[in-house]
Amino acid sequence: MSESEVKRTANGQFISGHSGNPATRFKPGNNANPNGRRNSAKDILNELLDTPKKDKTRRETIMNKLLMMAEHGNLNAIKEVLDRTDGKSREYIEQRITRDEVIIE
Repeated sequence: MSESEVKRTANGQFISGHSGNPATRFKPGNNANPNGRRNSAKDILNELLDTPKKDKTRRETIMNKLLMMAEHGNLNAIKEVLDRTDGKSREYIEQRITRDEVIIE
């Protein structure tokens, strides 16, 4: 059997565990990705939002625009501001379960 073949039992199930080269196995406590993903979209967007534009950052400009929209009655902007400041409100769902009993005589 070559190294690239999948190791299986006689009935075709995979053999549990890693039976490959011990030098290539992860050591206990080793995180395969300790620093996380580099240059993710969130990191790039945060970097762009924190760049200065005139006397404010882009993030501050966007927040000011959102607040202006909320002050002018835009319901989506109002909801966004309240969700970000007070937290999202709980949504309660009422559920009633009825059992229909079948009587066989």
